[in-house]
Amino acid sequence: MYKIVAHPGSAHKDDFLSVCVLLSALGHADVFRREATGEDLADPQTYVVDVGMEYDPQRHNFDHHQDPSLPCAFHLVMKHLGHHDTAMLMFEWYGHMSMMDVSGPHRTAEHLGIDTSVLFAASSPIDGYILARFSALTCLDRQDMLYELMKELGQNLIAMMEQKMERLARLKEEAGIVKVKHLKAIISTIADNPKLAMDRYLKFLNDDRVVMSITPSVRGAGWEMLRLGDNKMVDFRALAGSPDVRFIHANGFVAKTCSLIPQEAVIELAARAISEVVAEPTKNI
Repeated sequence: MYKIVAHPGSAHKDDFLSVCVLLSALGHADVFRREATGEDLADPQTYVVDVGMEYDPQRHNFDHHQDPSLPCAFHLVMKHLGHHDTAMLMFEWYGHMSMMDVSGPHRTAEHLGIDTSVLFAASSPIDGYILARFSALTCLDRQDMLYELMKELGQNLIAMMEQKMERLARLKEEAGIVKVKHLKAIISTIADNPKLAMDRYLKFLNDDRVVMSITPSVRGAGWEMLRLGDNKMVDFRALAGSPDVRFIHANGFVAKTCSLIPQEAVIELAARAISEVVAEPTKNI
């Protein structure tokens, strides 16, 4: 029987996500939130994460606090499971999460070029609630609903990496880059979760002139035209009154057509949404 030992007290994303992916990989394990013992550290059937002052993947010990050069425990676990490099490529948050845990919010904010208050403002009450639930426990087994949630979260995380890798490869093969006036748009006919890995594809393209995506809409028939990077030269409110357009967001960042009109027609619509002059920002009253 596998065991997972994580530190007691306040839980953080580091230890929480480490337990999630380990539950996914191991199939079943009893989880204990306490200080690690020498017996725990010596037992390869016991996975010790974010506690224990030892990094020894062969003995399944994944702490980082004893060595300032090590990344967070979650990264150490992901490396052991063979997912670290893929996670670095597929998840923008992945590298920054380790920086937050190891160096703290102030150095992370400095690295990102933002004020620390922005990081705190972006925190989620969902995260807070789930971590508080985990913090309140001393042990966790299959009888607790949180156990299944954490296991499924770990499974979803690993599956999402694989799905994004597959989709990125497909976008490279199938998606088109078309001219819209002096700029460019991505056009893709993939209807199943059309935005999946689009951010990774944009990073791969590394082209500032790509300012919108054109993909099948997930809400009804038709195309969805979406402004990328909040480029103010793109404003779909310019398409108001077009018989082919069924929806335009009030802020002009997205528009949808009534049906999957020919690609030439939707590209023509997209071009009409591009101005030569950057529009003034919309003021909220």
